[in-house]
Amino acid sequence: MIFWDTSGLVKAYLPGEADHARAKNLLVGREAHVGSLLLRPEARSAIVRRLGADRVLRDQLLGLLDRQTRRFRLVPLEDEQAESAERLIERHSLRGADGVHLAAALQLAREAGRSRLRLVTADADQARAARAEGLRVVELAR
Repeated sequence: MIFWDTSGLVKAYLPGEADHARAKNLLVGREAHVGSLLLRPEARSAIVRRLGADRVLRDQLLGLLDRQTRRFRLVPLEDEQAESAERLIERHSLRGADGVHLAAALQLAREAGRSRLRLVTADADQARAARAEGLRVVELAR
């Protein structure tokens, strides 16, 4: 099972990004894909902001993002997860959204078993925090 952080997922859509091929291979693989509910709006925002002037490519990639992420299991943000995110933010000095993504990944790891989940990220701080919390991490180049 692959848990996607936005920083990792966006790399699968933007050909000029470092580790684009690796991210794309993970995305089209046969494993189940999961993430926080924040994943879709954050990825959409990243694509729009980076490709705003190239509307044709932007719209193609947004359509692909929509089709592919419909297959994802997305974890909604509930009170318990928000509280967990707050503790993770304090413990690891994370940005808010990174704390939410990590809290969702830890929730799924508890449900599925830690050995069955890999968190994909291009954020070094989040990767470090995830490892400290006992998760397996695929860290993509920034």
